[in-house]
Amino acid sequence: MKHFTSSLSFPLSPFPPFLLFPLLLLPLLLSSQDTLSFGGIYDLPGAEVRAQYTPVSPLAQRFTIEEVYRLPGTFYDPARLVALLPGVVQTNDQANHLSVRGNTPNANLWRINGLAIVNPNHTANAGTFYDFPTLNGGGVNAISAQMLDNSGFLAGGLPVEYGHATGGTFDLRLRPGSKTKRKYQAQTGFIGFDLMAEGPIGKSGKTSYLVNGRYSFTGLLADMGVDFGGEEIRFADLNGHLHHEWEGGELSLFGIYGSSSNEFTRPDEEGLTEQKGLFDIDFQSDLTIGGLSFQQQIGSGTMSAGLSYSETKPERIQSSRSSGLDRAELFSTYKFINGNVQYRREISNDSEVWIGAEWIEQTAGNNFSFTSFGLHGSTEFLNFFSTSTAISPFVGLKKIIGKTTINGALRADRYTGTIEGTVFAPRLSFDYRLEKGILNLTSEVLSRAPLLAASNCDNCQGSRKPVRATQFSAAYGTKLGRINTRTTLFYQFSDNDLAATADGYLVSSSSFLEPDPSLSFNTTARSRRYGMELEASGGKKSEGWYYRGSLTLLSAETEQVSGYEKDRYSVDFVTKLTLGREWPGIDRKKWNRSYGLNLALIAHGGERYGEVVAPPDSRENNIRDYFTPQDLSGGFINDLGTYFRPDLRLYKTKTRTKTTTTLALDIQNVAGVQNVGNVYYDAFLDRPEERLQLGLIPVLSYRILWR
Repeated sequence: MKHFTSSLSFPLSPFPPFLLFPLLLLPLLLSSQDTLSFGGIYDLPGAEVRAQYTPVSPLAQRFTIEEVYRLPGTFYDPARLVALLPGVVQTNDQANHLSVRGNTPNANLWRINGLAIVNPNHTANAGTFYDFPTLNGGGVNAISAQMLDNSGFLAGGLPVEYGHATGGTFDLRLRPGSKTKRKYQAQTGFIGFDLMAEGPIGKSGKTSYLVNGRYSFTGLLADMGVDFGGEEIRFADLNGHLHHEWEGGELSLFGIYGSSSNEFTRPDEEGLTEQKGLFDIDFQSDLTIGGLSFQQQIGSGTMSAGLSYSETKPERIQSSRSSGLDRAELFSTYKFINGNVQYRREISNDSEVWIGAEWIEQTAGNNFSFTSFGLHGSTEFLNFFSTSTAISPFVGLKKIIGKTTINGALRADRYTGTIEGTVFAPRLSFDYRLEKGILNLTSEVLSRAPLLAASNCDNCQGSRKPVRATQFSAAYGTKLGRINTRTTLFYQFSDNDLAATADGYLVSSSSFLEPDPSLSFNTTARSRRYGMELEASGGKKSEGWYYRGSLTLLSAETEQVSGYEKDRYSVDFVTKLTLGREWPGIDRKKWNRSYGLNLALIAHGGERYGEVVAPPDSRENNIRDYFTPQDLSGGFINDLGTYFRPDLRLYKTKTRTKTTTTLALDIQNVAGVQNVGNVYYDAFLDRPEERLQLGLIPVLSYRILWR
């Protein structure tokens, strides 16, 4: 076996100059979570109303749809906005896979109106090592920002009614359509073409509809015969929301359908530059999400309940250019069914109690076939499947005693199926209001079904246990002049993380993203993630310049025989700075107009990887040579070098009597910095090769709202 080692570095110092800003915050103490923002909290221009997000936890990071529209590099995707928050790393800028505080993106969970759903993203294979679809993340979110109310993201401090995530939780809220008049909105740009309609149903003023449809710009070009380097990328989605309210209650019905494809056609032989050019590759995926949520005031309390069904079916077929007979196929299915019920009641002016239960059924299946024809031809089948049903009763109590707010709760997660076991998950947090700030202490036990890792196990017998993680965080917040600051210390430990063995080295599921036929997660390991987040924000959009900056120092590790060693997503540091300003005014026709500029600087340490090796000589002319894994027997010994990306957004908004228009130019990686995405062994070139992440990507868009 031939061995190659690649150690890459980025042509920047480990700490770029703009790190000096967050480093100055080191001696400061943190601010409360809800005081930090990207220039303040504002309504959308043109009286587009969004409700205030009610945090489900003191540690929830609020974000607004106005910020999704305004900040650079988001492309109207809430996940890409979350990537600007501290401790969050976008693992590849082709997609929105997010590593939260060193966790795998598979540890994250999406929720709509409190209900858990499958990965709601198109092209879930974008930016991955093998080009296989993932459990969480993708190129474009299928949930339109035009459907969303102001929402939140949690990296810790989960409320007791939420579970099944040990990384981050997206707490998305759908907005009701207008109950007073019909409104329409159109948006066109290099991402796609959107049409939205909303309005009342009937004359009662209590029922409304909201619907949005989108078709990709690249899909339209593909329909016209235009491709991008041999790739035809298409996606389309349809979102709908019906909302009905009455005195003391409301009912919400929602549905999302999405379809995406990426068809790569092999180039002419003289155009071959890498092994990918030896094949035709077809990727397709369908997404279905439906659900309802209900809330009713009963006496001095409130009853709420919900039910959702979601499923995605990605498939990928890779066929040889020489014969079309050598093939690699992957057919996947991911399905969630989630329900919850809760009763919440104030028992005094300073006390609140709630009780309820959550039920979730999760299924993951990945069916591989590798077919090689010829003298030594063969077909290899690998079928990975896991299922889990969890019932989780819970009870919580909130008590205010003087300057202290105590949240105490207990949850019991009972798993059955391929993943079986019981996890008792207590949650406890203290908020203590001091003269100049707020101290928060949080301790919690979290659990999740390791669907992908549990299924990625060759010839495993019996059930696997759910992953259990114990998490602590400490925070104290204050305001220094006009600057809000925050520092968070966090620690997470798991004593039963699923793991695969690579010649004695334990590869925990915390380093696992996509299905991998070369790994078999048939044992467990102890893993931990810990670090510190520093953050500051200041200024207001309405007054001039505003900024928000952060620095995260972290380590993610798995215990080996010799001690703890770093995992794949142990990037060491993450730093971000967002800077912006808006110039309001009146044009020559006396219409309100504003110009805006936003800049985001993102840098973090490199994702880690193992030794890059050639395929075994005994597997000559086998299609699996083109899926050669890294050699992880020595651990994650290399890293991709420091990642740095500047994003810029320029926009102009004009508000007229019946319309509001926005013309915007988003430029991701405005400096065209070359960042390495991964390193693989190219069987055609017979050497290790680097895959670069995206260069300069300009996205022009025009948005118009009719009121």
